[in-house]
Amino acid sequence: MARLSQLLALPDLGLRLVQAGAGDPEISWVSTTELIDLSEHLEGGELIMTTGLALGAEDPRWRDFVASLSRARVAAIGFGIGVNHDRIPQPLIHAASTYRVALFEIPLPTPFVAVSKAVAELLRTDELRAARGALQAQQRLLSGAYDAQSPAEVLASVSQATGRHLALLGSDGALLASTGGFAAARATEDIEYIALDQEGAMRLAVAGTAPLSPEGRSVIAAGSIVLGLGLRGARADETRERERWERFTGGVLAGTIAPDAVIVLSPRIRLPERIRAIAVQGTAEDVAAWRRRPRTGLERFVSSAQEQPATPGLALAWQLADDTTAAVQRALDVAAEHNLDAVVGRPADADRALTSRRSASARLSALSTTAPLYEAPRVPQVVRADRDTPILEALLDLGDGAATNAGEVLGPLSLGSALDPEDRDQLRATLRAVFLADGQRGPAAATLGIHRNTLRDRIARIERLTGRSFANADDRAELWLAYRLEESSGAGRR
Repeated sequence: MARLSQLLALPDLGLRLVQAGAGDPEISWVSTTELIDLSEHLEGGELIMTTGLALGAEDPRWRDFVASLSRARVAAIGFGIGVNHDRIPQPLIHAASTYRVALFEIPLPTPFVAVSKAVAELLRTDELRAARGALQAQQRLLSGAYDAQSPAEVLASVSQATGRHLALLGSDGALLASTGGFAAARATEDIEYIALDQEGAMRLAVAGTAPLSPEGRSVIAAGSIVLGLGLRGARADETRERERWERFTGGVLAGTIAPDAVIVLSPRIRLPERIRAIAVQGTAEDVAAWRRRPRTGLERFVSSAQEQPATPGLALAWQLADDTTAAVQRALDVAAEHNLDAVVGRPADADRALTSRRSASARLSALSTTAPLYEAPRVPQVVRADRDTPILEALLDLGDGAATNAGEVLGPLSLGSALDPEDRDQLRATLRAVFLADGQRGPAAATLGIHRNTLRDRIARIERLTGRSFANADDRAELWLAYRLEESSGAGRR
């Protein structure tokens, strides 16, 4: 911005300061008026020039004239003498002193247009200076991109050029880097967020309430480009890192890797004591985009699924989330952004993640296998294993007693039995297929890929081993509840 002192210092204009204002005001524009009240047309920072045509030398309305300009926060008042008044009226000088508005004299040889041109030149020079400064800042940022500049260094450079406090936010909203005053500014000022990747997971946060100049915006844009380039440049390493996290998460979900082993991947991250396994399902493209999403912190605990939906075009994946309302909702929101349905498993200790996974797996059948493929737009579906099966949940709350009773009902089909594991799993899969087919043996056999006679033989064997008959309603109920209790609780897992 051009300042009043710069204008007054120009010798060719012959301007004389009569009354100083508050500091050295910045000039944003020039306006000539003979109106008494121009305030509703002003935005602040204007230099107002007048010859006082509408008011006499002793008119008390000079005070109203200055008061309205003071409210509009003008930069200064320039009074042209020798046209309507030989000197600046004393009431005007007194009002300018009262309201602390700068007042200067424009001599008769100097036309108003000369003052306007001088201000325009000052503004143009200032804009060129700001543009050069912004260009230099952009060049420093872009050249730093080739030198592997850290995010903190990029933020510091942008902050120095714009006067704003900034931060780089991870996919979970955590601060990855920030300027020193960002935390305090965040509590009192508005925050603007700029997405640094296509998914909008990594964001640049800019604190501040005053509008940015075009030069300031160009510097922030350059900083966003450099940060984005840094993220994209790290994608190859990020892919390898994501694969390591996926293998670890898959092992925790399968019960083959201890949660404490996460220290190998990161000494700063730990699985929460209580977790929930969340299954996400949708088109293969949407699930792949969800898995590729940049992640930080606890959001890294995602994994592909060994089991996949039977419907062509659908895919399944898993995520471990902290057993808190905020963490689970955050995971569901991200899944919804990618148009994915979700099943939230029961809460479980981190070392029993398999329990939560099994409870979610058992509810996957509640998700539509056609809506993700054919409905658009649509609201993604959410199923919660511990809200949609109240009777089963009541039985699970019995703890070890429920697991013991389930084992007694299933007998050799129980997960903890001495029956050959391959044989046992085959019979359990048959049991599940028959129930999911509503007892219709044709569809059940088709699902299993076996002949109806083979299915008949397996059912006869199940009835013999468990002592329960599929023809008896009570026996059917006991078999299904026992099976679901084991699957949901993880009792007797191998």
